[in-house]
This record gives sequence, structure tokens and C-alpha cells, in this order.
Amino acid sequence: MESHHAAVQGPVPVLQIVGYKNSGKTTLACRLIRALSTQGIRVGSAKHDAHHFQLDDPGTDSSRHLLHGAIETVLTSSEATRIMRKSETSLEEIVQSMYGKVDLLIAEGFKSADYPKIALIRNVDEMITLRSQATNIYLWLGWEEDANMNSVTSPVSKNTPPVLPLRDQALIDQEVLNLALSLLQSNLGILDMGEGGSLTGGAHCADWNNTGRWTEFPDEGSE
Repeated sequence: MESHHAAVQGPVPVLQIVGYKNSGKTTLACRLIRALSTQGIRVGSAKHDAHHFQLDDPGTDSSRHLLHGAIETVLTSSEATRIMRKSETSLEEIVQSMYGKVDLLIAEGFKSADYPKIALIRNVDEMITLRSQATNIYLWLGWEEDANMNSVTSPVSKNTPPVLPLRDQALIDQEVLNLALSLLQSNLGILDMGEGGSLTGGAHCADWNNTGRWTEFPDEGSE
């Protein structure tokens, strides 16, 4: 594996993937993480969950610590570390905590944050609603071929990107990877992967089925 790693020169660059439930955010995040990681890039990830979840399995020592009043608990072994905190954490705080540890952070959800975003939409109504909830959308990826989608973006700005069809896997791979690498290049001044970058480098984190549709990882209730 060829490594493109270099010391972080500035704040950790962040690329958000946003959309509504079951729009394919997790699938796209996994494909991008895999493609970047196989290039030796240190990738961090964050996910916003719209629902409550348990910090640890009931009955474990760490869950007992939390039950008896610990605000934050760290579980570590020779192979892994898990940090459990009884409070919400903003994306900005997560970014700060990863400084010096990762080269790029892929964030799933966090629509109100102000980082560059890829938006996945199923129809025009989702696009209109998402535009009112999120800023800095650099790429729109659409499930449906609908000329009305591009007509929705065109009045906003001459620089507003068009809606790219998810069925065109090669185009999506190239545009998503190019966006991620552009954020890295502006921060690190490294990385030259040449032409024809693909999200399918190395083992697949997710694939498309024979109909050209996503074989999805569930979004698990994220925003």
C-alpha cells in the first residue's frame, strides 16, 4: 500500500454526508472511507444519531461506572479504546478532538454544521427541504432522474452544482473522491492520485447490485 500521509498542517478538514433516513449516507461514507484508507490516508468518522442509544451493554463494568454517576468512562485494551460520555458532543468538538490523529474526518449527518457537504436526495421535495436545513452543499446526488431537481438549484447561484444521478457509479466515484482529495490537498499540499480515482480501490465496503441501485447499509436513524 502506498501511503500519502503527511503531518497535519492546519485544522482537520471535514466532509459531511447528509440526507434523510435510508438515503444511502452510510453506504457512501463506507465506500469513501475505504478508498481513502487504502491510499494510506488516516480517516476519522463521526455519525449523528437522531435517537437515543445505550453507551454500553447493561451489566458491564463500564456501564456500572456510568450508572453510578461517572460523566465519562474510557474502556481500553491492547487493541482498542472506547470513550463513553454522558453528554452530546458537537461536530466542532469532535473535529478538535481528532486534531493530529486523522488527516480527514467524514461526518455522517450534523446537517446544521457548516462544513462542505455531499447531499443525497430521493426527490425534489427532499432537495427543497434539505436546502433550507443545510449550507455548503458541494455535491447533490439524486436517486431519481428528474429534470426538476436541476431547475430547483439553478436560480440559487451560477456555481450551484447540478444533481448527479446515483445510477452513474463511475461519475459518483470520481466526483466524491475528487471532493475529498481537494479538501486534503488544500490542507496538506500532498496527494496526487492521478486521473480516474475510484471509490472501489481495495476491498469494497459496499457495492451496487445488478439494477444499479445501492446495496445499502442502514442509516440507523441518523439525521
